[in-house]
Amino acid sequence: MAGYYFNLPAITQLTIPQQAALNETRPIALSGGPGTGKSVVSLWRHISNYEKDKRSLLLTYTTTLKQYLKACCEGKNTKAALNVGTSYRNRPCTNWSEIIVDEAQDLEIGYYMDIRQYGSVSYGADDSQILYPNHCSKQADLESLFPTNVSYVLNKNFRSTQRIMQFARQAFPSAVISQRIIDSLNGNLGEWPVLLISNGDKYETSNSKQDEAIVQIVNSYHSDAHNIAILVPFEKDVRVIESVLNNRFNYSSYCGDDYYKTGHGCGRILNIHITTFKSAKGLEFDTVIIPNFHKYREICGSYNTDWNDFYVACTRARSNLYLISNYDLPNLNSVTDKQVL
Repeated sequence: MAGYYFNLPAITQLTIPQQAALNETRPIALSGGPGTGKSVVSLWRHISNYEKDKRSLLLTYTTTLKQYLKACCEGKNTKAALNVGTSYRNRPCTNWSEIIVDEAQDLEIGYYMDIRQYGSVSYGADDSQILYPNHCSKQADLESLFPTNVSYVLNKNFRSTQRIMQFARQAFPSAVISQRIIDSLNGNLGEWPVLLISNGDKYETSNSKQDEAIVQIVNSYHSDAHNIAILVPFEKDVRVIESVLNNRFNYSSYCGDDYYKTGHGCGRILNIHITTFKSAKGLEFDTVIIPNFHKYREICGSYNTDWNDFYVACTRARSNLYLISNYDLPNLNSVTDKQVL
């Protein structure tokens, strides 16, 4: 039963802008799109603090990202790993040398007004990845509250292929994906995302062709060093995909409310993982499968889900992105490899 394959770049592999942010002695304000290394800088800054005998607290909103950050720290510095937590369950109430918040846009500004009394606050944020509009802080809000934080903008994508990012720019025009980001991936062209059309009923959320396609894709890539995710909008969809993979693969799954049902948060993440779009934020996978992609227009703007959720899900993919739809999506013709099941 292979666990999620964690890959924290060596400190010597950081780019010049990332190194500058890491070495900055003043509090920092990191920004940049998905895969630009905001979490990597936050991790190394946290680890480096403990190597200098400075107590820092690394926080993030989602439980799964907390697990990822903690696991990355464990092989580097035990004390650093012990001081990684989720923003609310590990809310600071004592003094710290530095409080580092990853995915800072997920918390309301009042949270920061409260915690800043306990230490200097550094953060990383991206407005395009706001998934909780009812409790969020836009970058402008954070800049107003922390005007002396030194700004570092990360412009190079280290996660996805160029074609995945070209797809994201076409599919999600409201996302800010600059030509500079696209050009930074000239050496990592990759394959076009695959759009699989099942010709199912437009109202169906499960059909045999989609189920078979998911199993075949997982079979094709499954190995100890390859992370696969099946990402869906809602908890009920997680349960549907669990039934597809049951008795076929060892997998992990997580929904945001598992904590309240079982008394514990996200357990061990395996390298086949089923979760919701929101719970996947901050993670990355070699292969991402998104079933029922035809539901995009119907879901957006309802059920606390919007284009940002789908954007975050698609940009979790490092190499392979598979979208399964019950019907054709002609607007994606130029940025997908279309196949009929």
